[in-house]
Amino acid sequence: MDEAVKGDPVPRRFVFTFSVPSADEWGNVARGTLLPNTYRIIFLNKTASGYRFTSPYSPSIPASSKPCGSDWQVQLGDDAYHRVLQRLLNLLCTDSSSALKQSALFVLNWNEDSSAAPFLKAALNLPGVGSNPTLRMLILSDLLHWKDSSVLPLAEADLFDQSVQSPFFPKSNLALAVSSLDPQISIPLLARVLKLPQPDERVAAARFLEYTSSQAALDVLLSALDDPDRQVQFAIMQSLGNLTNQHQWRPDSIDSDSHWDACINHWREFEKQSRTVAQ
Repeated sequence: MDEAVKGDPVPRRFVFTFSVPSADEWGNVARGTLLPNTYRIIFLNKTASGYRFTSPYSPSIPASSKPCGSDWQVQLGDDAYHRVLQRLLNLLCTDSSSALKQSALFVLNWNEDSSAAPFLKAALNLPGVGSNPTLRMLILSDLLHWKDSSVLPLAEADLFDQSVQSPFFPKSNLALAVSSLDPQISIPLLARVLKLPQPDERVAAARFLEYTSSQAALDVLLSALDDPDRQVQFAIMQSLGNLTNQHQWRPDSIDSDSHWDACINHWREFEKQSRTVAQ
């Protein structure tokens, strides 16, 4: 232990025992194990007999013991929260594995950690980050969700460049982040994603068009109702039902049954009626 970020100082070396409980009522699985020879920030509470994990379900997060360097200009703050955040993000400056850097980015919360944006934007210029499609797209997703439109050209390039691929589906994260932008920006972009050759990306677009909460998304979804992939059709009808509050016309599965056929026919008729009203 090299530093107590918050609370009373603790010994540099100490021993404590812990148990790993079963899944909680929401299905969260405890991850109490600490792997040897790893550097992490551990969240502990003092007890009468020693220490215990603050939460056995997320007892620690990855971190770096070293700062990014003397020429690194982005410092997040001196309070405990920002010191933890800085240690977490410093991993991006190291020669750690891509998997470890990904795990650091997965810790970030879109609703709470927007102060990380300046660090992440600067990190895009790091050779081990900017050249890695997965890391780059995860960071672009964060920045877009935090309304940094300056990275939109980079995000568009990654979304529509079919040579940019990753086994971790970060393009779905990009599509989700795009859905949080102004509908005049998000809907045309998601409409283009809905025409891409990969079904997974079309599913993401169909799902996240709903999140625009815009009636303009209806026309885009209806125009793709005859997509050749049933997973895409399923996502389209889910979004249509949620956007129009016609929840009864959402299929329960992709199985070919009477309810599926009824849902498809309903939305085709809905599209015809919408066109008639528009004329």
